[in-house]
Amino acid sequence: MASRLGFRSRKTAESTEGVRPSASSGDELSRAGELKSSEAAVTPEQLKRATRTRMILALFSASCLFVTVIFLILVEIGNTYNKRVLTDIYFLKLDLSNIVPASIPDSVLINSIAQTMGLHDFYQVGLWGFCEGYNGAGVQRCSKPQNLYWFNPVEILLDELLAGATSGITPPGKQLLAHFSLLIWPSCSSR
Repeated sequence: MASRLGFRSRKTAESTEGVRPSASSGDELSRAGELKSSEAAVTPEQLKRATRTRMILALFSASCLFVTVIFLILVEIGNTYNKRVLTDIYFLKLDLSNIVPASIPDSVLINSIAQTMGLHDFYQVGLWGFCEGYNGAGVQRCSKPQNLYWFNPVEILLDELLAGATSGITPPGKQLLAHFSLLIWPSCSSR
């Protein structure tokens, strides 16, 4: 490598004094001379102009990386506590405000009964938990953040409806509801 650039050690120069260089080594020497002369011809202004595009792209990609890190932090802390900015960041929003369609007679009454039984108007799912609330009042409560959280809508909705209901559903009745919900949403089975 050093001989290609025109540098030779003293030992190499002494050992090759009587030896005539071959054509290929002469080509290497001439190429090294060309390389050396072209390096000297580059001015700092030319170098700056030649690397301007690279510098612009490097600064642009670094700024995009910085913005990405900020957004990742927001996603990580979103939906963890009942704060205005944190509850606006979520993966999924279930809107159950009109769970019974308006085409059914007395739908407003049935929807209000579902709300009095404990069903909230919406549920927002985040990375660490979920938040629930009403359309007019906003987010009312967020679940405690936990590692490896997965959203099970059937379990949450059944717990809230059964907690708000005053009718005594026996444990076999709860099991029947849970098995029926697994038929509807098989992906929500417990792990």
